[in-house]
Amino acid sequence: SAFGRRPRPAPPRGAGAMPRPRTWLALLLVAALVRCALAGARDEEYQQWAAGVYKDDDKEAHRRGKAMACAFCQVCASAVKKQADLNRDLPREERYSEEQTEEVLLDICASTAPKMAQTMQGFKKDALMLCRRVVKEHVGDMLDAASLGEDMDLYCKENNVCPTSMGDMTRMLDMLAKAAAEKATEGDGTEAGEEL
Repeated sequence: SAFGRRPRPAPPRGAGAMPRPRTWLALLLVAALVRCALAGARDEEYQQWAAGVYKDDDKEAHRRGKAMACAFCQVCASAVKKQADLNRDLPREERYSEEQTEEVLLDICASTAPKMAQTMQGFKKDALMLCRRVVKEHVGDMLDAASLGEDMDLYCKENNVCPTSMGDMTRMLDMLAKAAAEKATEGDGTEAGEEL
């Protein structure tokens, strides 16, 4: 060098060498692109079914469908969290796979969809197809989020399936139940503290 300094040696290359910051950025970008490409893969079975039954002008059905999708998402997110917690305690070869988890979630759909349809005054087939769609389009991302320790109560809100988090929904349901209980008490003709 002209000023008597030696050039800085190149960082070591090989199996134990750390990638340069630019390489890290490229790796993160590729990982993000792959995740975006794989995330939320469309459930084609649902799309074909919906093409035959979907009515653009039925706003009430849209509202009920969104509410059901949100409820199914919350149930699935909770189940995936429990599954991930179980997997942490198991040896690697005994852990539940994504396919096994998806199968369990689809079984949950089969048992909960008819009850949900009845509660929401909808059709069993609609509820089942909607639940299956939530599972097929979100199970991979849910498993990733749970295994990374993300807050699964926020998953459905962050992925635009629900307008609120699970905690917010639970608080709202508690308030509604309390209001219903108070209204029922008023309907009895008794008030708090009044003797019979």
